[in-house]
Amino acid sequence: MIQFTHTLAVNQPNQPALDLTQIWNGLILRIIEQPRFTPGLDRVELLEQNPPEQPTRYRRALHFGEHVVCDAVSITPQQSIEFVTEANDATPSGRLLIEVNPDLSLTLSYATEFPEASSAEEEQLLGMVQAAYHAADVDMIRIIRECALSVRH
Repeated sequence: MIQFTHTLAVNQPNQPALDLTQIWNGLILRIIEQPRFTPGLDRVELLEQNPPEQPTRYRRALHFGEHVVCDAVSITPQQSIEFVTEANDATPSGRLLIEVNPDLSLTLSYATEFPEASSAEEEQLLGMVQAAYHAADVDMIRIIRECALSVRH
């Protein structure tokens, strides 16, 4: 199993600061417009949304061409979002928890059911997976920032 956590600043020096509402709206956008955030994802099918008027839980089918991954998303408004991926023949189960910190940084905690590395080569591969997760998270913040600033004008 891969488990790791990292914290990323949303607001950077020399950039307009985003507030909690803007950051939160961007995180919700990641749930409902996931293809914008995930290269190779063709579409997202909402299977369930409870309650519809103010959803705090979603079940989704993520379509990567012919490959479909199902997940459940749980929301604690303005605090955290948890994605839990169901295992299938091609994809291990996994969990991503995104927490909004008081300083408006994001802490991202991953747990993915990859087998333990048994060689230096496998250890290197798992390191590349972690680096890819980190790069995707940095890109997510960039997209959230772009969306928030485009709404301002």
